[in-house]
Amino acid sequence: MKAETAYHVIQALPESEVARLYQMLGVQSPFQPKQSKSKKKPLITDAEATEYLLKKLKRYP
Repeated sequence: MKAETAYHVIQALPESEVARLYQMLGVQSPFQPKQSKSKKKPLITDAEATEYLLKKLKRYP
């Protein structure tokens, strides 16, 4: 088997199996553990949007 063949097989494995393979080989996995995404600021509600627009429109004659 050539290294290219093994490379393609490894790419086809699910992430959990790749981690298991690296563990079997006794090497550190190049993948970093997934970090949770930062929480985004929640969007404003329809009522808040309407209130904001009305305040902005009152400024203009």
